Amino acid sequence: MFPNWQLVLLSLGYIGLLFLIAFLGDRYRHQLAKKGQGIIYALTLGVYCTSWSFLGTTGQASTSLLSHLPIYLGPILLFLFAWPFIQRIIRVSLKLHLTSIADLLAARFGKSHNLAIMVTIVALVGTMPYMALQLKAMVYSFQQLQIDQNLNSWHIGLVVSLVLAVFTVLFGIRNIDVTERHPGVMLAIAFESLVKLFAFLAVGIFVCFVLYDSPVDIWQQASANDLLEQQFTLDNVTSMFAMLVIVMAAFLSLPRQFQVMVVELKDQKDTWLSRRVFPLYLLIFAFFAAPLGLAGQMLLGNTVPSDTYVLFLPDVTEQTWLTLFAFLGAVSAASSMVIISAIALSTMLSNEIVFPLLYRRQKVAQTDYDTFRKRLLNIRKLLALFVILLGYGVFIMASPDTLSSLGEVAFGAFAQLTPALIAAFYWRRATLIGVYAGILVGFILWLTLNFLPQFGLYASPFAEDFLPAKTTATLFSLGANIIVMWALSQISRQSVQERVQASLFLEWQSPKRLKVEKKRQLDVRELELLASRFVGIEKAHTHFNLFLSTHNKKSLGNVLYNQQLLQHTENTLATVMGSSSARLVLSSALDGRDIALDELAVLVEDASSQRQEFSQHLLQSAIENASEGISIVDDELRLVAWNKKYVNLFEYPSELVYMGSPISGLIRHNVQRGLCGSGDIESQVNRRLNFLRKGNPHSSERQHANGQTIRIEGNPLPGGGFVMMFSDITAYRQAEQVLKEANLDLETRVYERTLTLAKTNKALAKAHEKAEQAHLKKSQYLNACSHDLMQPLEAARLFTSALSAQSNLTTVQQRQVENIDRSLKAANDLLGDLAEIARLESGNIKANIQVFALNDLFEDLAQEFAAVAIEQSVEFRLVASKVWVKSDRHLLRRIIQNLVGNAFRYASPGKVLLGARVFNNQVIIQILDNGPGIPVEKQMLVFEQFTQLHT
Repeated sequence: MFPNWQLVLLSLGYIGLLFLIAFLGDRYRHQLAKKGQGIIYALTLGVYCTSWSFLGTTGQASTSLLSHLPIYLGPILLFLFAWPFIQRIIRVSLKLHLTSIADLLAARFGKSHNLAIMVTIVALVGTMPYMALQLKAMVYSFQQLQIDQNLNSWHIGLVVSLVLAVFTVLFGIRNIDVTERHPGVMLAIAFESLVKLFAFLAVGIFVCFVLYDSPVDIWQQASANDLLEQQFTLDNVTSMFAMLVIVMAAFLSLPRQFQVMVVELKDQKDTWLSRRVFPLYLLIFAFFAAPLGLAGQMLLGNTVPSDTYVLFLPDVTEQTWLTLFAFLGAVSAASSMVIISAIALSTMLSNEIVFPLLYRRQKVAQTDYDTFRKRLLNIRKLLALFVILLGYGVFIMASPDTLSSLGEVAFGAFAQLTPALIAAFYWRRATLIGVYAGILVGFILWLTLNFLPQFGLYASPFAEDFLPAKTTATLFSLGANIIVMWALSQISRQSVQERVQASLFLEWQSPKRLKVEKKRQLDVRELELLASRFVGIEKAHTHFNLFLSTHNKKSLGNVLYNQQLLQHTENTLATVMGSSSARLVLSSALDGRDIALDELAVLVEDASSQRQEFSQHLLQSAIENASEGISIVDDELRLVAWNKKYVNLFEYPSELVYMGSPISGLIRHNVQRGLCGSGDIESQVNRRLNFLRKGNPHSSERQHANGQTIRIEGNPLPGGGFVMMFSDITAYRQAEQVLKEANLDLETRVYERTLTLAKTNKALAKAHEKAEQAHLKKSQYLNACSHDLMQPLEAARLFTSALSAQSNLTTVQQRQVENIDRSLKAANDLLGDLAEIARLESGNIKANIQVFALNDLFEDLAQEFAAVAIEQSVEFRLVASKVWVKSDRHLLRRIIQNLVGNAFRYASPGKVLLGARVFNNQVIIQILDNGPGIPVEKQMLVFEQFTQLHT
């Protein structure tokens, strides 16, 4: 159908897209919206839908309509009716930081290492046929769609295995802390869940509503073709219910399902959306599986294998794009299971088998952290590769069976773990011996009756009669498992450790009132003595005296008084050991028996836990109200105390910060976000961890990308460990930077202003110098002009004087000569004034300061202007003054003369008054007239040279 290069290119492009999604998911994991975590978690549960669900169920439905339903109905029923059980598994696992199904069962039954190894082996062997199923689906799909059959199945399978191994190692195994989540991988798995859902949905809609009118039309045509005969027989219904039991049992113990449902979970609140989304997700597959199987049987028949109907049905009308989309859906369904299973099994193998062996044979305790970390990380990567290649080996050796057959065989192995899982949470009397023996017997029976026959070593001892042989073998081994576990648990005894661990998985029964025999009288002092052994003599005495002072036995009656006394005693004991332990102590004392060893162990465990919680609460209360962020780590570099300010400063996600969390995870989180500079992530993490191990006090500052500045101060604790204080000094540094910038800006501005001022002053100096030179030249010119002009005028006056001295002039002629002389004199005076101005501006004129009577100067001016006043009809008045002044008489006279002349000019006809006033030892000379006056805004202009106002 398609050339090899097209299929290879499409596959590589899709795998490359997964790599990109995983990379972006790791890089921007903290930017994912909080609301998005719930839908991502719900979609990751879709890892359950493997190639069996995508391809195999359609092949099952083509021959038996009921056979495909259990694979979908099992998880749906569990999510609907066993939801509290699922929530309890999640709650306990998160509380105890359990990392696998093996870790959970071992923790419940006395922390048994042998049980953990057994569960790990069962999970590994059970996963192999299921992983082979996925590899077979991908290889088979590729071969069915290629035109050139020149690529062998083992070649294709090896390439696919190696590519998936590389993805798993790069994004699934990066740290030795197995409690750390893999957001990039989970985002990629959620994306694959969408791809296979939309691909299956697209093919289903195409077949049901394009090739046929509706699913009803498919059903009617299948009935007409006798495809529905013998479908709902008793055998088929019984087989369906038998398979439903196996699927429900296996679902709870699937390693990949535990990985995504528990280990990768950040917050238990994120699970509530999955209760609705995941069943709906499965219902879509269940709804279209039967119509696709029947349509494939009618349209394709035996021309192609029934497991490939989903791939070839779109090709009926040459819908090439839909065929390729279905191919990607099959790849998504298979690859997601391989990746998650490899991550889960590598964790189980390293924790339960490899690392304990390594610890016993080598001096791991003396190995430095960096060496240990690199060694363990490499081991986990090799184990992931080993798991995938082991699945590839089973794929090569297994018989060419259908996908559903391999899936059913694998489910039989996982189902062997479920009786122990249920007993861990609901059966207090289950013992380690019973659980271990039950799993061992069930696993051996499954191995011999179900798994090995798949390799053709021998035929299955069960006949294909009432139930399929594989189903019968699985149910037989599962039944033997349950019987052995129940029987041995009845005859064996739990150890103290088992009972202690059981208390963490099983809730205490609701408290009941302690019953006291009616005939027995309670003695207050005996109960006080009992309490004093645990709370101290002084505290017990105080508490019981308080009780006696507030309770009257006569008024309350004997029964009520005894009940309240017992309750008071229990409350007093509970202050130091917890309510459950207090009830145990009090019950034992009343019954007159000693506390059993296992009860004492639980009592000590509870009391120690309470004291530890109290100490933790006290420490937490002490640091919570601090203004700085505070974190405290113990000698194993695990977080033991912190405050909210610390979490807010670094924006830590909630799943990273918990009691006992490795500080390496927090440091790595900061390094990945770029808060610690650039460089290799692991090198930076190890350098900081080594610094903490040395226990040297330090102080530093860290600048975040968002501009936040954090001051870090660390000091070692006496008994080991480290206390760190983180202060947000962003505002202080910003203010400091603002002051620095302001100071620098001010200095720059002052320097620029200084340069500008210097340039301006220099330019002004040059301009002033030029103006002075021009003014000097002007003054010199005026002086020269006035001097040259005055000579001919003086000569003309000499002529007029000589002319006026002649006696033969008539009166008219004499008057004319006098007028000419007077005009010449006025012109001479003007030129004299001009010369004086020139000398004054050039600085050559000097004032002749002398003391004189001001009134004499006034009298001279009065005589001078008397004739002018008559001519211009001006009433000129003079106010006599007795003031003597010290000034230049000539220059002062010229000033007053000019002012009086201006007054005459503009007041004619009118009045002019000349006088003087004395004010503060100074003389004010005033010339008053009734002329138009000078506007205030123009009064300063009249003092400029050669300026005349037009009024």
